[in-house]
Amino acid sequence: MKALNKERDERIDILRFIAIIGILVAHSYPDPWLFQLRNFDVTLMVLLLGTSFYLSQRGKELKYLPYLRKRFNRLVVPTWQLLVIFFAVFYLISKLFGDEYYFTIEEVIASFTLMEGIGYVWIMRVFFLIALISPLLLAISNRIKNNTVYFLFLVAGYFLYIGLLLINGKLEGNMGMVFQNFVVYGVGYGLVAAFGMRLKQFSVKEIWFYFLFFLGIFLYLMFQNDFAQTQAFKYPPQLYYFAYGLMGSLFLYILLDVSFIKKIFMNKFVAFVSRTSLWLYLWHIIFVEFMKLFESEMSIISDSFITRFLYIFITSLIVTYIQEMVKKYMKNRKRNQASIS
Repeated sequence: MKALNKERDERIDILRFIAIIGILVAHSYPDPWLFQLRNFDVTLMVLLLGTSFYLSQRGKELKYLPYLRKRFNRLVVPTWQLLVIFFAVFYLISKLFGDEYYFTIEEVIASFTLMEGIGYVWIMRVFFLIALISPLLLAISNRIKNNTVYFLFLVAGYFLYIGLLLINGKLEGNMGMVFQNFVVYGVGYGLVAAFGMRLKQFSVKEIWFYFLFFLGIFLYLMFQNDFAQTQAFKYPPQLYYFAYGLMGSLFLYILLDVSFIKKIFMNKFVAFVSRTSLWLYLWHIIFVEFMKLFESEMSIISDSFITRFLYIFITSLIVTYIQEMVKKYMKNRKRNQASIS
């Protein structure tokens, strides 16, 4: 069975670039049609987590605790660092303007748990949950050699997920919140990551089949739900939302197999945004909230989707670039000091 391109596949980096741009578009408050069009972005990000994990672990022996510590430092610690900066910045702003602080202590605490709070950071909780279970998912993938059998296994897993959604609807209070945020989201997005782990092993025909499969499910559910936006089925994620996300992700994956289209995105700018997408996402939270807070004073920016997006993207990109330059300088300085000593 011939798989798609065995060598390093730049499509993964390009797709990560597209996904982060899609998320920034969503937080720039676009028109409803554009908001729906880009609503594959989070699913695509999770799919790529699975694919990247598969590629990084091929032929390697994984030690779970060191791996988990590394993922915690990669995902949770930067999020906490950003939140410290975020709440400090807005505390200073509130003092500067003589305003009451914009966030309650409950929102601050909830933000650091990555559950509710200011929002935005819930995706980092999902990413870390995926990291927790990725070794198990990869072990299952390695054990099931046949692609069709593996996909049927994932389908069976989705029926289990439906049961979890039913249980989730009956739970209330803190137990319900913890169950939804950790169990439901972990299993739901875990299935997407598990599909992503197999992506590089699918043949071209199989990729097309799965694209058409999810397209068919999406179209059926779109009519069933009276053309409702898939966003309404995102919290917690349901099949209508997942079907659109996987359909869109596979469509882009297929599209980027066309060489001249892929070459358009093969440049240093796309590579930089893709490589620094985590911090780009984290920094943008500050600028989105700043715009929301001073919407009337920033009407020249806040009155148009284009200016909102450019403001969020450019400011986040500048701060991320400065951060990368500082990190590079500190790394070189440390290396030079080590060589002198």
